[in-house]
Amino acid sequence: MNISYNWLKEYIDIDLTPIELAEKLTDAGLEAVIVDQFPEFFKTIRVGHVISREKHPDADKLSVCQVDLGDGDSHQIICGAPNVAAGQNVAVATIGTTFPEGMRIKKAKLRGVVSYGMICSESELELSDDHSGIMVLDEAAIPGVDMTSYLSGNDVSLELDLTPDRSDALGHIGVARDLAALLGKTIKKPEAVLAESNELTADLISVEIEDQAACPRYAARLVKNITISDSPVWLQQRLQAVGIRSINNVVDASNYILMETGHPLHTFDLRHVEGEKIIVRMAKEKEQITTLDGKKRELDDKVLLICDGQKPVAVAGIMGGENSEVKDDTTDLLLESAYFDPVVVRRGARKLQLATDASHRFERGTDPNGIPYALDRLAGLIVKLAGGEITRGQVDAYPQKINPVKVDFRVERCNKVLGTMISAKEMYSILTGLGMDVSGDTTFSVTVPTFRPDITREIDLVEEIGRIYGYDNIPIPQHFSIANKMSPVTPDIMRERIIDHLAATGFNQIYGNSLVSVDEHPTVFGDEEPLILANPLSRDMASMRTSLMVGLLKAVEYNQNRRQADLKLFEVGQVSTTDSSIDTGARECSHLVLFLAGELQVKQWSQQSVAADIYHMKGILFSLFNDLFKEQISFESADHPLLVNALEIFLGQQRIGVLGDMNEKNADTKNISGVYCEVNLPPDIGLKQAIKYEKVAVFPTVERDLSILIDTGVLYSDLEKSIRNNAGKYLVYSRLYDIYEGKSIASGKKSLTFRLVFQNQKRTLTEKEIDKDFKRILKGLEGAYNATLREAI
Repeated sequence: MNISYNWLKEYIDIDLTPIELAEKLTDAGLEAVIVDQFPEFFKTIRVGHVISREKHPDADKLSVCQVDLGDGDSHQIICGAPNVAAGQNVAVATIGTTFPEGMRIKKAKLRGVVSYGMICSESELELSDDHSGIMVLDEAAIPGVDMTSYLSGNDVSLELDLTPDRSDALGHIGVARDLAALLGKTIKKPEAVLAESNELTADLISVEIEDQAACPRYAARLVKNITISDSPVWLQQRLQAVGIRSINNVVDASNYILMETGHPLHTFDLRHVEGEKIIVRMAKEKEQITTLDGKKRELDDKVLLICDGQKPVAVAGIMGGENSEVKDDTTDLLLESAYFDPVVVRRGARKLQLATDASHRFERGTDPNGIPYALDRLAGLIVKLAGGEITRGQVDAYPQKINPVKVDFRVERCNKVLGTMISAKEMYSILTGLGMDVSGDTTFSVTVPTFRPDITREIDLVEEIGRIYGYDNIPIPQHFSIANKMSPVTPDIMRERIIDHLAATGFNQIYGNSLVSVDEHPTVFGDEEPLILANPLSRDMASMRTSLMVGLLKAVEYNQNRRQADLKLFEVGQVSTTDSSIDTGARECSHLVLFLAGELQVKQWSQQSVAADIYHMKGILFSLFNDLFKEQISFESADHPLLVNALEIFLGQQRIGVLGDMNEKNADTKNISGVYCEVNLPPDIGLKQAIKYEKVAVFPTVERDLSILIDTGVLYSDLEKSIRNNAGKYLVYSRLYDIYEGKSIASGKKSLTFRLVFQNQKRTLTEKEIDKDFKRILKGLEGAYNATLREAI
C-alpha cells in the first residue's frame, strides 16, 4: 500500500523528512520505502500555457500553437488535437523527451511549419486510455513546472509493506495513529460534517441481512441531485500519490475515504436499485452477475451478494455490479459501508479469482464500529465535490453488536518479557496513544478498539509496547565469555543450524505449500492419514500435507523441465496427520527432505565427473546427524512403494526416515530420477546435546589402520557401532576408506580397511594405550561378527 507524505501531515503535525519518516515507520513495524509514482520522462514534460492557436496554412486538421513554457519565450508547436484552444494549460513534451516506447521529441517540420515539441494526451502520458484529445490541465497550473511536480503537488509517496495482521494501517489515519504514539503527538481525525435534508433515508430504502454471520453490519446513506464531473486537482494529486487514477468526482471520493480510513465503501446508482431495498444474502448455485470489469461470473452458495429487490447488484466486499454502476448521467446515489466476515470475502475472491483493494482489506478485517464515520465522511465529501443533498440519517442494520475486547495487562510481566524497565506511566501513554482505553496502576485493564482485531492477548499488548518503545532502545543482555560455557539450544536454533549446514554443503532451500489436494498424499512413511480442511480455499488446497514429497517433486519437475539436471535441494517444514490419541485430533511434525540428482562434480581437465547416488546421500545424513546432533544413525534395507534400493533410517531403535532412488515408473513420482530422502525430525533432536566450547588440542593424534575379513552380508553400520562401543575414550573417529573383494579373498567374504584416529586432550598417548584400545576393538569385531584380522599397520 502507498501513502502520501503531504496527505499524512493533514492528520498529524510532523517535522520529519520523508526519509526520516520512512525510517521511523520501519522501526515501528510498518516497513516503508520511498517510491517514484511517475516515470523518469515526466521530468521533461512541462506545463505549457497556450497563448494562441492558428489554423495550419497547409493542413486542415493541424493547428499552429504558440505556447508559454515559463521561460519567457513563445514556443511554436504543431498540434493535431481537435480540442486544443488558446488559454488552455497543457502538458508539453519538450525537445529531448524520450517516451518509454522509444519515440524521441526533436525539432521537426510538419507541412512546412517548424514544431518545437508536442502537446500530449493522457494516453500518450499513460495516465489513461483517453486519446480523443490533448490533456487540459487545471487553470491554476504554473507554466514551466514539470509534470511530476504538477501531478504530485510536490508530494512524496511511501510504499508500506504491511504484515497481514495490521489491517488498521491500511489507511492514512491508521498510520497517523501509530506515528502519534511514536512521537507523543495527538492525531487530528477529521470530523464528518453533514448538512442533511428533511427527507428520511429510512423512508426511501431498507436493509435486510439474511446471513448475519457473513455480514454482521450493513449501513446505507442516500445522496440526491449530484453532478458527475472531473475531480479537482488537489484530489487527483492525492490519489495519484497513492497510485490510484482519477475517474470522476464520486468514484474518487470513495477512493479517497478508502485511503483515509482504510474502510472500503461502494456507491450505487440509486435509479438501478429496484424495490427500494438492499438484501444481503448468499448466492444461489450457478447464479450469475456481471461485475464492473465487464466479466460475467458464475457463483456458488459460498459467495456473498448485495442485492436489490430483484437482482444482485454487487459481490459483497469484492466488486460492484455493472448493472448499478455510477455513470456520467447519474444523479442519485446509494452509499454502502459494511462489515463482511473475512473468511467469506476471502473464499469469494478465490472462487472468482478476483482480488481488489476492497477484498484486500475485508479479508484482513475492517472495523465494524467505524462504519458510520466512514459513511458520513463519504457523504460529506461527495456533496462538497458534486453538490446534492444528503437525506436524513443512516439505515444501519447491526443485529448483534461486536464489542471491543478487554485484556488484562501486567506492567511487570511486560518488562520481564522485553528485558526493559519501562515505567507504567510510559506504557499507559503508549497504549492510549494507540487508541486504547486503559485503567489501573500496575495491572491495566485495556479495552482494545475493534479496529485492532489482531490484539486479543496480553502478549499482543507486550508486542505493541515493544515496537512503539523501540526495539533499538531495548538493552542487549550482557553475556559472560563463552569459553568453557554450555550454550542452550532451542528448536528454532537447531532448525537454523540444519539450514545453514545444508546450504554450506551446496544445497538450495525450497519452500513447498503446506496445503495440497486430497489426492496428493504419496505413501512415504506408510502411516499417512491426511487432515482434511473443513472450509478449503480451493480443491487444490483442501488438506494438510502429510510429507514434503509433493512440494519437492514440483520443484524438481520445474527445474528438470528447464534443463537443470544437477540438483541439490532441501526443505525443512511441518507436516500434519490425523491422530485420535491427541485432543485436537491432529499431529504436527517437523520433517527434513533432501534430493540429489545429476552430477555432484562436473568433468573438467583435472577431474572426472561424479554422479549423485545413495552413498552420497548417506554421507550427507551421517555428517548432518553427527556434526549437528552428535547422534549416530543406522540404515536397514527395506521395500518401498515409491523408491528402489530403499533404506530405512534409524536413530537408535526409532525409525525416523527413508531414502532411496526415485522409482521412475511410479506415477506418484512423476517419472523423476534422483535420490530422495525424508526424515521425521524428533522434537528433541540435538537439544540434549548442548554445544560445549573447548580449547584446541595441542597434543598429536595417532592413526592406526585396521583391515579385517568379514562376511559380505554384515552391515557397515553394525561394524561402526561395534568399533565405537569397544574403542574407549581416546578414539576421535573411524573411517572406512577401502573395500576389496578379489582373487585373494574367499567367496562370501570381503576385506574392509578402517582408519582409526586416537587423541588425548591433555597429553601424548603411549603405544601401550593405543595397543590396548586397538585389541579391544578387534576382539569386539571377532566376537560379534566372526571377523578376522587381515592386516594391521
